Amino acid sequence: MPTRESRALVNKNIIARIGNYRQSYGVNNFLRKLIFEGITIFNKINIRKLKSWLFFKSSNLRLGKNVIVNGLINSISIGKDNHYYENCIFHFHPNARFQTGDHVILSYHVLIACNYRISIGDHVMVGEYSSIRDSTHDYRADVPMINAQNIEREVVIGNNVWIGRGCLITEGTVIEDGVVLAANSVAKGRLLSNQIYGGCPARLIKSRV
Repeated sequence: MPTRESRALVNKNIIARIGNYRQSYGVNNFLRKLIFEGITIFNKINIRKLKSWLFFKSSNLRLGKNVIVNGLINSISIGKDNHYYENCIFHFHPNARFQTGDHVILSYHVLIACNYRISIGDHVMVGEYSSIRDSTHDYRADVPMINAQNIEREVVIGNNVWIGRGCLITEGTVIEDGVVLAANSVAKGRLLSNQIYGGCPARLIKSRV
């Protein structure tokens, strides 16, 4: 997640970049370049706002750059102050149901594959490169795996949950309120409230209480 120091560094780089433009192009060309940069930024912001409304039916969702959405979904509800960072990927089945609460953060490169039903509560953080999937393939030996039927089960993530970097949340998983899931863990089944889990598969490490 961006820190105050990283944001200050970005602002400093932008100021330095503007100064270099002015020295390189002269006053008139500098103004033309500044207007062009402003129009470019304005268009990118508007495209992200349009994508928020078209795909997520939300006017206040903050989308990062290069968020990919495959499939339109009818039943979708996004809470207040959701922020999906750069390069997140969403795969939606048209008949699926996707819901988030308020103050949800999906960090960089998070993948959501929603074929059936995924619900996420309030105040949830999902670390970068994590994957949340509500379906998997059957693996019967008498059928080629590429032709196997999907197994679909609802995924429920409660309130005040922190999912670390690189985690996999599998079909049918229920993560109760207050759970911390350590980085690079694989969650399956029910994770009880206010506990810390980790590993592959994720096991109870200790209580937060």
